[in-house]
Amino acid sequence: MKYFVIFVLLTLSIACLQENKKMANEKQISQDVLYGEQLIENGFLKYAETMKLDSLKLSLINSFDIYNEENNKIAPIDAEELAEFSFDFFLPRLNKMLKKRAFQLDVKTTNDYERTNDIFINGEKVNLYTKEELEEGNFWELASRRFFKVINKQLHNEKIEESFYLLYGGNDLNVLLLTENQQKIIAVKYKNDSKEIPYLP
Repeated sequence: MKYFVIFVLLTLSIACLQENKKMANEKQISQDVLYGEQLIENGFLKYAETMKLDSLKLSLINSFDIYNEENNKIAPIDAEELAEFSFDFFLPRLNKMLKKRAFQLDVKTTNDYERTNDIFINGEKVNLYTKEELEEGNFWELASRRFFKVINKQLHNEKIEESFYLLYGGNDLNVLLLTENQQKIIAVKYKNDSKEIPYLP
């Protein structure tokens, strides 16, 4: 009899744990749906590829897929490529996104860039990093932040409501073009996973 009671209690405990897990999963799924719907309401898919809009909406609502390049919101950058002046690695993707916002990005090195680390962004001279910063070893991050900070200022001057937010870093650096509200929704969704939260340069 004693073993039977223990067996029943264990069975009930396992059933309760499974039910709690199921409820937690359902709650997470419903929150993901809510965050996806909030992003859509806040214009996240405004510049998405029109032919793919229905599938992009479903993907955003069902799995919170903010990383699909067909949304025209995200681009892989690679901080090393940027810091080493390999702009052709990511510039075509950025310009594809920006063209939908009637903005063109023109990036060129200066004649003395190998000595100064200076470039032109739409004619504006920018120092990506100093010789001291290069020697200290944090020039990848500094170059990325300075590069996108200048572009954000130019977007703001053109009355474009989105800004570039950085995501991850180093060779995994990506950028997301977001409004402030869109970034806040993503930040709430990933409040327990800070590495997934896009941040301003």
